[in-house]
Amino acid sequence: MKSATMRLVELSLLLASADALTLRPARANPKVVGYGINRRDTSPYSTPIYNYFAGFDYTINITIGSPPQSVMVVVDTGSSNLIVNSPQSDFCQGGNCTQYGSYDPTTSDTSKWYNNLMYTQYEIETQKGAWVTDDVTFGGKTLTQIPIGSGNESSNSDINIWGFGGNGQLGAALPGIPSNDTTLKSIHKSGVINSASVSIYLNQTGSETGSMLFGGVDTSLYTGTLQTLPVIPRDGFYDRLTVNLTTISYNDGKTTKSIETHLPTRVMLDTGNFDIKLPLEIATAIQKSFGITQQFHLKEYDFALTACSMADSPAVVSFGFGGELINVPMSSLVVNPPESILASYGLPPGTLPEGVCLFLINGFKDELVESGQLVYILGGAFLANAYFVSDEDSQEIGLAQANFNPGPSNILEIAPANGGIAGINNSTAGSGASKPGGTPTPTGGAVPSATQTGDAMKAWHSPTGWIVAAAGAFGLLLSF
Repeated sequence: MKSATMRLVELSLLLASADALTLRPARANPKVVGYGINRRDTSPYSTPIYNYFAGFDYTINITIGSPPQSVMVVVDTGSSNLIVNSPQSDFCQGGNCTQYGSYDPTTSDTSKWYNNLMYTQYEIETQKGAWVTDDVTFGGKTLTQIPIGSGNESSNSDINIWGFGGNGQLGAALPGIPSNDTTLKSIHKSGVINSASVSIYLNQTGSETGSMLFGGVDTSLYTGTLQTLPVIPRDGFYDRLTVNLTTISYNDGKTTKSIETHLPTRVMLDTGNFDIKLPLEIATAIQKSFGITQQFHLKEYDFALTACSMADSPAVVSFGFGGELINVPMSSLVVNPPESILASYGLPPGTLPEGVCLFLINGFKDELVESGQLVYILGGAFLANAYFVSDEDSQEIGLAQANFNPGPSNILEIAPANGGIAGINNSTAGSGASKPGGTPTPTGGAVPSATQTGDAMKAWHSPTGWIVAAAGAFGLLLSF
């Protein structure tokens, strides 16, 4: 995740609600927009890397302004705003913004400046500048006068970020800016989709493709029931996609054990973080159950170390939310970072001995979360095994086990929020697209196409994150 102040999370018990997420069969021309996820390896580029384990980004190619300026933005469910580098900053003038591009509001005929200070911090990255509004085009559709944070004063980040989670800074109704809408609400108001919603399918760990669907759900991409959970506000403010995690169990291939402490606990669903960050006592118990005792310290965090061969173990960790379970196999939890990633930290080759990998369930001390410094997170290691829906109209999350062997797409449009979870599952019953039952076989399958660039490392995801992105050139499913 990349939060608007610090980078880091919150699911509640399944509740029946008169405002619950509702799906309906797609019309002949449904208002949904789909993209393939483009996985990009950033490590070969000679640019400063300030994200934790920068390596893979998920990006969408967009244009801003008139005449259009092309930029590549990382899409992040752990933040809420569109933040773009400016060529006027010292950082970009030093040649650091060539990979993702930058946006100069002063050369756009459609930009409007506001006197509000823009300042964002993503862990060790910061951008400072001003808020502007301008036209943004992606997927062949133009959103008019979208608020944009322009890092024209200072920046130490080479990436541009488009947040798709929570209300963020603009949710505070910054004075003078005509629209304080979130990304999803802006797309909804444009008439492109009928609800402020998005569905995300990362596909299994190490895969080259995934997809992102605005305004609808593809039932072929999950198994069992799409469970609906309310987003938990913080002080009445929906600034994070936070829910209550109610159960955790783990199976070592022989027996199943359950965690009995620190549950339920609030966790944030964050595509911008690669790992799973839980209460320290829970993380330690899981690590010890698999014989993991060694730690590797990077910046503020300790990562557990284990033998890379454990990725082939049949062991599974299961996460519950008052109903359906999301099963996460060892192949998603054991990763081998390429040397280029370690080098970005100034760590020499061989820092990790041959055959030693990172284990992606790690812990925070409770006081760090209670003080507001950090939040518990279910990041990419978890979300790669889930089908994840965010509906801002009803402030709800949908979760189901991802299906890695999908059949033909079966897209349902998310209707205005006036129904319940039964409407979702009734609409899928008998379709044959979403099969009930346990963990899908991780062998991959047909998904909206995307292209992988760079030398991808099996099972490695940047702690910058499994940042989901939509690349408009890949797998576009637009129909109006």
